[in-house]
Amino acid sequence: MTGRKRLTAERRSDAYADRCHLLLRVAYPPRFMQARGEEFLSTLLDLAEPGRTRPDLRTVLDVVRASVVWRLREHPPLWRWLCYRLFGKRLPFRYRWWVRDDVLGRFFLVRLLGAWLSLVFLPFTLTDVFRLMGEPGSWGIKIGWLLGTCLTAFTSRRQIRRDLLAKHQFTPNGTPLAPQSDEGMPR
Repeated sequence: MTGRKRLTAERRSDAYADRCHLLLRVAYPPRFMQARGEEFLSTLLDLAEPGRTRPDLRTVLDVVRASVVWRLREHPPLWRWLCYRLFGKRLPFRYRWWVRDDVLGRFFLVRLLGAWLSLVFLPFTLTDVFRLMGEPGSWGIKIGWLLGTCLTAFTSRRQIRRDLLAKHQFTPNGTPLAPQSDEGMPR
């Protein structure tokens, strides 16, 4: 047989399940997948047309739209996020699981440095370029400051993670401590 091989019905359903599982893993964070992943996957499999090997475009767009809405609902407000990202401030108890996902997620250091770069370094550079505040500063100093910040963040990334997790009542591996509210009263 040339070209595509014919898949049996069982292999087609396995291929569909694998693709749906991959879609859910990409769209939702691991915490959601641990809590509701099997339920969501079984719903997608129940709604699938017989003989399909991959979800249709409408299903994919619905899953991605729902994941974006879920992530936005879980995200802290902008001013709280800025205080957390730039100064390491503790977020309210409601957002502690978002912090855990953020700190333990891939590219945490890139997100941290990206926020510093775009919110601190970039405005000072633009004021120098357009000469909004006096004489332009030395580019060597700015590049040195940027490299020093990156090097410091890279070498102390484990301590930064540990501190942020402890501040939000998690152990260094991400398991929660005794459940408490913001006031320190047990829930």
